[in-house]
Amino acid sequence: MNDRAPLTQDPPRGHAMQVRAGALLGPAAVVIWNDVTDEGRAQFYEWHDKEHIPERLALPGFRRGRRYVRPGHSPEWLTIYEAEGVETLTSPAYLERLNAPTPLTRATLPFFRNTSRAVCRIAGSIGGSSGGHMLALRFDAPEGSGDRVRRLFADELFPAALALPAVVACHLGMADRDASFIDTAESRTRRFDVPAWVVLGEATTAVAAERLQALIDGAGLRALGAVVRPDAAVYALEIARLAQPAGHP
Repeated sequence: MNDRAPLTQDPPRGHAMQVRAGALLGPAAVVIWNDVTDEGRAQFYEWHDKEHIPERLALPGFRRGRRYVRPGHSPEWLTIYEAEGVETLTSPAYLERLNAPTPLTRATLPFFRNTSRAVCRIAGSIGGSSGGHMLALRFDAPEGSGDRVRRLFADELFPAALALPAVVACHLGMADRDASFIDTAESRTRRFDVPAWVVLGEATTAVAAERLQALIDGAGLRALGAVVRPDAAVYALEIARLAQPAGHP
């Protein structure tokens, strides 16, 4: 039940990702935006806090799960799962879980609305701290512009971003089309779209994250022909969970 419109950007196969150890705990991530209907809100929190996030973090290769919220905005929630690689996010263990959703998962997902889900390769990451406020911005870019997009962020936007007070990290993700659109029992429960590019900016204050949004969503990105979605927003952290080391009780 996904909206599989053609993406405007195909990440190159075999592209070597240069991602330094820092605020992001891996070279790949699943990034999810969603709303929840009013009648499903209490059930969403019960499921997501106590079942879904722990379940995902118990899978091999998952390193951390975080959920952010912006009340009154659509989409209201932002969830990020950091992973050891895209292979983790297409692994037999993960697909087995997606094809065998729990009863509570089946009961909760129909309450989802306005969902985007991107399995991303991290094309660039700068900064060494995690912030309580997260800018989340999605954009598409013309086919063949991937190298120019990466250079713009690596050479100009991210260094300028990290120079802003209270901005502590920035990440650029490229959606992997095939990984994002894998057909599973869980994906068929709701409609979703896949943004081609994802920018995540971490800050210690909401004001700093809003200044970062103005910097990123500027003339430089639009000069490349990028189309930025109008629903970019700054979200506040609600919950974070780390994966437990193997053998940890």
